[in-house]
Amino acid sequence: MANVREYLVDCGTQHLSVREHPGGSPPILALHGLASNARWWDLVAARLSPRWRVLAPDLRGHGRSDRPETGYSFAEVVEDLRGLCDAAGLERVIVAGHSWGASVALWFAAALPERTAGCICVDGGAGSMREHFPTWAEAEERLRPPRISGITEDAVREWAKNGPLAEGGDPAAAGEILLGNFEAVGDGTVRPRLPLQQHMEIARRLYELDAFDLMARIECPVLFVPAKGGPWPLEEKARGLQRAQDVLGSRAHIAWVDGGHDLPVQRPEQLSEVMAGFVAKPG
Repeated sequence: MANVREYLVDCGTQHLSVREHPGGSPPILALHGLASNARWWDLVAARLSPRWRVLAPDLRGHGRSDRPETGYSFAEVVEDLRGLCDAAGLERVIVAGHSWGASVALWFAAALPERTAGCICVDGGAGSMREHFPTWAEAEERLRPPRISGITEDAVREWAKNGPLAEGGDPAAAGEILLGNFEAVGDGTVRPRLPLQQHMEIARRLYELDAFDLMARIECPVLFVPAKGGPWPLEEKARGLQRAQDVLGSRAHIAWVDGGHDLPVQRPEQLSEVMAGFVAKPG
């Protein structure tokens, strides 16, 4: 990935770190999930570039971007992205998101229709956490991340190499991608980059989100790419996708991929093929 550029962008609200894969139009704005980082899109972007320009930012609080103590609403995250588009000269984009990033992508498409040529939601976006968890107290307990401390970079690489992330066929890349979720402590160990308070603020916003209300305001085509595996039951995914189709009508497109939740890393070839077909002719 020698052609990848990584740099900081002053978005007017925050400084976001961006990994840019050069290419043509329409540009693709690729958004990672909760407690993840921009490198989650590396293997997909390498397949989409140079036909298309792919910009993958570390969203606020993540990766190498600014980490404010508060301000993790969807509106604030999307305002960062508006500033990024302005700074990068992106008039209209295909906005793609994975997991939480899929919900951010939907908000972007609803809030900035003039900037959005199409929207891609990868194993996320078409669902309601409030239907899965009756109360926030229950959701809060289930969505709280595990406590991770005293681990080394080599240990993180081994997790990736020996776990489902390596199913994409590139264990070494999976290790470096996962390391982007961590920061050095200074004693030879690493810890999660996103602190618990900010993690739970995002989780609460996601729990409260009405994705189908967002969809009702979206004008562009939307591609949903659900995984056939992962932690969410297929029946629940199918119900959410049916509701999305009911709201979006002919603007909704669905392409299932046989893999786990982390499709951008686990199934980059299959995901990039599906995305390429949509980007080439959205809708």
